[in-house]
Amino acid sequence: PPRPAARDLAPMRLAPLLLLLAAAPALANMANPVQPGTPTGEPAAALEGLRIAREVLTLDLRPLGRGREVGLVEALYRVVNEGPARAVPLDFLALGDDVRAAEVWVDERPVEARRVDTLAVPALWRIADSTPGLDGGPAPYEADETLGTPRGLRFEARIPPGQHTVRVRYRVRLGSYDSGDHPNRVWQLAYSLAPARLWAGFGQLDVVVAVPEGWEAKASVPLRREGSRLVGRFSGVPGDVLAVSTRAPAPALVGPLKALALGLPVVWVLLVGWVSGRLVARTSRGAPLALPGALIGGVLAAASFVGFWATAHDLGDSSAYGYGAMLGAVLVLGPVVLLGGIALTQAVAWATLRRSRASRPGGPA
Repeated sequence: PPRPAARDLAPMRLAPLLLLLAAAPALANMANPVQPGTPTGEPAAALEGLRIAREVLTLDLRPLGRGREVGLVEALYRVVNEGPARAVPLDFLALGDDVRAAEVWVDERPVEARRVDTLAVPALWRIADSTPGLDGGPAPYEADETLGTPRGLRFEARIPPGQHTVRVRYRVRLGSYDSGDHPNRVWQLAYSLAPARLWAGFGQLDVVVAVPEGWEAKASVPLRREGSRLVGRFSGVPGDVLAVSTRAPAPALVGPLKALALGLPVVWVLLVGWVSGRLVARTSRGAPLALPGALIGGVLAAASFVGFWATAHDLGDSSAYGYGAMLGAVLVLGPVVLLGGIALTQAVAWATLRRSRASRPGGPA
């Protein structure tokens, strides 16, 4: 058969260049990926002169599974007073604006607590700048600096001689880190343990971190996984900060939608190119007659790619993941797929046209 004309080869020469361009995706993240959380931790120097025989610290992050960006903290102290009865002022740090969510009990009797807008606390509780990473490196963490002078909760506990319990429960706003590499953000809580070293003595610490069912979770101190909880028991204070990261699993439809975004444009290019080539083969015209079909093929390829790709990246709660993918798909990859789809559809149409005419009795027209 005769060699194809240069004008018929042009779409085939253009296709590899467009495919190379499509291999460079652009993701944009125009928002701050780190959202600060409420600072929280042990009462600073509040129990000086008293000994803590045991503390049970529970960090309940299960409200995340119900769409609430908060965690519940409960600290149960077994306090030993080997001296005379005394009234001890207890300060808990930075409970946020809703101090009504805080509850206090001494020997299981409720105690009135009040919000304090200015707390003199050591710098120890500010040292956390990251939480454990779930994909390798640490996740940056910030405490809410808009609080200015640390706020908190103050109450007075009357501690007679002997052993007594003090229980405090309150709510904190969780921080988050949005890397843009996963459909869901990493939710973070940093609880300062360092002030506990200011007490007269500290015995055993039991830690329980509860997360929503099926979520990933990791802590900065060695905790073991038991179902949807991380648990651990320590003699003394295991570190300055107990930092926790947790994240929901990727939605199940992300993979199939991405596969459709990548596979469906190829189907459109092959189908529309084949149909266009067959239709043109019925005429005596050349491959340029297939250009309208090539345009249709490119539009269908671009529309299916953008629609499924953006939908796949919008299923989780990661604003960087979804927003960046949408911008990249619409402004960069979409136009590239459009042009590439046009060129490749035309190339398929030309190849189909050539084969169809070559298979006729008497050879190509």
